[in-house]
Amino acid sequence: MKHLTPALLVTALAAGACGDNGNASTDSDTGEAGERQPQVGEWKKEVDALPFPLSGDARITTLTIGRKEFDENYANRGNIEVLFDHPEETITVETRKYVFGDGIDRDNTFGKLSLWAFVSSGNPSRPDSQPDANDCTKDTWKDNCGIFVYYDGKSQPERSGMDFRVHLPTGYRGKLFVSTEDNITEQSYPRRGNITIDNLCTHGDVAMEAGWAKIKMCRELTPAPACPPAGIENCETFPDGAWSKDCQCGDGSLFGQLIVRAPQPWAANITVDIPETVWLNTTLKNTEVMKPHDCKPQISACNGANCKMNTEDEYSPSAEFNYPSEAAPSGAGFNVTVESGGCTKIPFVDDPKDWKPESEGEPGEELRGLLDVCSGCL
Repeated sequence: MKHLTPALLVTALAAGACGDNGNASTDSDTGEAGERQPQVGEWKKEVDALPFPLSGDARITTLTIGRKEFDENYANRGNIEVLFDHPEETITVETRKYVFGDGIDRDNTFGKLSLWAFVSSGNPSRPDSQPDANDCTKDTWKDNCGIFVYYDGKSQPERSGMDFRVHLPTGYRGKLFVSTEDNITEQSYPRRGNITIDNLCTHGDVAMEAGWAKIKMCRELTPAPACPPAGIENCETFPDGAWSKDCQCGDGSLFGQLIVRAPQPWAANITVDIPETVWLNTTLKNTEVMKPHDCKPQISACNGANCKMNTEDEYSPSAEFNYPSEAAPSGAGFNVTVESGGCTKIPFVDDPKDWKPESEGEPGEELRGLLDVCSGCL
């Protein structure tokens, strides 16, 4: 089976959809109206260029996208795309619903699935229990908002979920938390939760299962994204040496980090594309207990001249890039940690047009648990 890129995946899924109200079918030509099959709606803009403050008392410091199931509800179980492509201080949120079932399942489920977007400091609760001041879709985006799924019923159907596509300002330097699960309840349609993040220039924390993740860091990434420009300049030109612990942002509290984890027993393919010039430390881990195996992590961005590699453990290599000076604390800078808990062949169906009934064979599969930190590969 061909493994589609995110752009082709979006095109393929959207091509069969009709209507923008989320209640229409997709790919109705793949079977009769009563046949149980993948049903995927169109992308729908839930929030369109809403103000997303980056400064002042209302500035956004934390954003959470996706979560695991809670109280038989709130599970997106889908793909997540985060695109830092808004030059202005605004946010746009798009959703796409899916379910495996017949036309009645589609209409009933799509009508009850909706975006949950409120200020969140713990587990979510029903939208009608939220004060208006916590509604992140009204007037302006709020700090510490969560973007989740809500099912208006007793129990969210296990074969349903929602994909998210979130457009953020290029200047956002707050924290980003992203989480999704796989949906493997239907054996003939193992729908993995895939993650795409483009132009990330700040702190990221990503939790996933056995999908794939493609994360491209911004080219202007700095060791300390939360440090103001004047502080960055001070540290880069500090008299004792660049990024001395005594420079304005050198004490370690503002250094950035990206953590991407598919914990045991999950096996995920994860690629992180870093810029070639930033001071950065990275560690990749495949914690599959059955060794030897074929999922040895790669740090292909390390060409020998720009970094120092440690391969003492071939299943957990590390490297430090562009160490700025002897005054800088070794091992600091921007930190990237990538982990897969397994190494095994994973069945998946990325494109519903590739789905086939159980009577026609098994889903395609590929080896997952492959990790790479590269430069210029995404």
